[in-house]
Amino acid sequence: MNTCKLQKNPYPHQNIGILLNYIEELVLISAKERGLIPIPERQGGYQDLKVLSSKAQSLRIPEEAVSATIMVEADQTIFQKNRAIRFKENGAIPTSNSGFALGDNDIYTIVGKDNLTNFNVIGIEESKTHFLRIQYYKTAQIPPQ
Repeated sequence: MNTCKLQKNPYPHQNIGILLNYIEELVLISAKERGLIPIPERQGGYQDLKVLSSKAQSLRIPEEAVSATIMVEADQTIFQKNRAIRFKENGAIPTSNSGFALGDNDIYTIVGKDNLTNFNVIGIEESKTHFLRIQYYKTAQIPPQ
């Protein structure tokens, strides 16, 4: 007799990110894609973006970029190191109270040309200077055989 055990929680460790990464790898393999290649700095593939609380900033995106990895370097005098900046990927302007927060040494990946284009970021605390260290990536499709 076969029995089927149903899991009450399909993500027992509360980490859907691992599952999504696995699914993304399967999609890349089935599409015969080799993955993402860092765009060289001389081609605009790297950016240091100064982030202040006074004005939202957007990205300087290379033409061939399809994703980016950002790392936050927060001003070392901020009150809450785990909440230095806020960002939005929907084209709206974040404020000190609205948007996703990132802190010192947090890393975030922006996926998709539209999300890169619509990305805006602002500092949370007044008179503090933060930096985003940004590496842009392009795809490397395997040519059809």
